[in-house]
Amino acid sequence: MLFSQAVFLPFLLATFLLWLPWRATGRKAVLLLASLVFYASWDVRFPALLGATWLIVFIVPPAVQRASDEAAKRRIQTAGIAGLLLLLFFFKYFGFFVDSTRPLLRLAGLPTAPGALRIILPVGISFYVFQAISYLIDCRRGRLAPSRSWLDTALYVAFFPLLLAGPIEKGARWMSQLQRYQPLRFDNLRDGVERMLLGYVLKVGIADPLAPFCNDIFGRVATAGSGELWAGAFAYSLQIFTDFAGYSLIARGTAKLFGYEVIHNFEQPYFSRSFSEFWRRWHISLSTWIWDYVFNPLMSALLRRIARWDLLTVRQEMRIAYPVAAMTTMLLCGLWHGAGFTYLVWGGLHGLCLTGERLLVYRGRTIPMRARLRGAGDVARFLVGLASTQALVALAWLFFRAASLEQVRYFVTHIVHWQGSDLAGRFAVMILVYAAMLLTLDLLEYRTRSEVYLLRLRPAMTAAVCMALLVVVGLYMATTKPLPFVYFQF
Repeated sequence: MLFSQAVFLPFLLATFLLWLPWRATGRKAVLLLASLVFYASWDVRFPALLGATWLIVFIVPPAVQRASDEAAKRRIQTAGIAGLLLLLFFFKYFGFFVDSTRPLLRLAGLPTAPGALRIILPVGISFYVFQAISYLIDCRRGRLAPSRSWLDTALYVAFFPLLLAGPIEKGARWMSQLQRYQPLRFDNLRDGVERMLLGYVLKVGIADPLAPFCNDIFGRVATAGSGELWAGAFAYSLQIFTDFAGYSLIARGTAKLFGYEVIHNFEQPYFSRSFSEFWRRWHISLSTWIWDYVFNPLMSALLRRIARWDLLTVRQEMRIAYPVAAMTTMLLCGLWHGAGFTYLVWGGLHGLCLTGERLLVYRGRTIPMRARLRGAGDVARFLVGLASTQALVALAWLFFRAASLEQVRYFVTHIVHWQGSDLAGRFAVMILVYAAMLLTLDLLEYRTRSEVYLLRLRPAMTAAVCMALLVVVGLYMATTKPLPFVYFQF
């Protein structure tokens, strides 16, 4: 079941009406049942994976708490995280691992025929496994007490608005909300509906119309002209952002209807002037997860080891530790997105850019999220940083979208060596129109400092705009075959 399928809104309405009459425990039970139905609509076998994930989440933290010594606590914790990662590895990476080892087997003279095993990738597994790991780590760090409620922990794993593609909530923040009673509030309904409508505007108004064009360009790289390839690269930058930001808004809006506040996942990432700023604005739930559970522990471990070398300054230690931590983290981030060498290269490019900025350009200075332009020099630096960052981001997206490294090489070669095309002008106009739509929406959010900026209008105007958007979105969903969200493949 897709958020953009016509069946979703009746499903959501039915869930809400069943949820409404109950109190705390009954409401959670309704949401859990709806979540299992929602996930089973993809494949009736998928809820079994949720059950395995829940079992680890429910058993491991109390077992760690009961353990008598630190060594036993570490062993139990490690076993729990390893079990979650094993689920993720088997369903997401096992096929990639087997395919990658075939060349080595050929060199060794061993048989390399493709096996009969075909593993289905369960949608959303990367997201709910990371959320489960967060809970285990936060309990171990003392940020929250392990829950003894099977219902709270099951809903923590399976809550349907976040199940398929996040946002990824952290254990301490999300479990504390699930443990509280969420009364019905008009403000929650109002904010939730507007978030959902704006999410649908991004998805069905920008991302879906761009999807066929992107598929066409990336499907015929060998015959497309340079102008078409440029248009395809920027079109995909627009598509992936509006598609995923649209999904996140719909998910956050749906959760808000039931009283839950989910982390803001995007904050105008294409306004970024550096890669460090980009990752503070792009997929915020993932970037903060990586920062908290991967990058910071890795940096701390590296700095402790480097400190034994008795270098002269802390800056010298940072210049050694930061590149290793940034590259390792971003390579893992690329691998999390997909089992393929293109994703590793994408992560490596981001790691290189983050390292270059840190050591050579900004030298540890933090770039504020809101630029202060006080003169011509500030404006020039802003424009240079914005243009260079977004050009490199668009280049890196090629590796994210392409089917192979060879396709990227061909893409870049034909962009650099210009080949004319009669369609380039028409495609450029199309990209500018959709870019202007996105820029308008982002500027409204940026200026108002609110994602529910429609509520700043007069009540009658807000109601009219929302009703018009609801009618348009409803007609689209009823008459058009929905396109899957891009991040469902991860």
